[in-house]
Amino acid sequence: MTGELIFYAARKTSLCERSLRKSFSELDLIADEAKFAANCKTLGELVVSSLKTNDIVFVTGGLDIGGESDSPSVFARAFADNPPLEMKRLKNSSGSDGYVFASDSQAIILLPDDPQQIENIMNGALRGFLKRYRENKLIA
Repeated sequence: MTGELIFYAARKTSLCERSLRKSFSELDLIADEAKFAANCKTLGELVVSSLKTNDIVFVTGGLDIGGESDSPSVFARAFADNPPLEMKRLKNSSGSDGYVFASDSQAIILLPDDPQQIENIMNGALRGFLKRYRENKLIA
């Protein structure tokens, strides 16, 4: 599977990226260099561009901004008229939950901007989700 990593209003980006890349290698995910979005308009542009060439887009950060700029609110508005086939909350006992928005062939995954929380989600709910997608050949 190919993926793209986008940081949105994230902290600890180098530690988060290291944590994600470790998980990617364990899951046979390939991701190019990370991209950065400072506002929700840029985030939208990067996600649209990334989905043209990738199966999965990981958006790290922006979960706890609050208001209309936090990443769950941005994606809820984006999908209001055309919801994805699957929307799932990724439970995280040690902090912010993650989210998955998926179609038959692509997924957008929202993760917190804390390396330990990323590892908890990647090794928990998200690992099962990605394996199921791969087995069902919904994502190549």
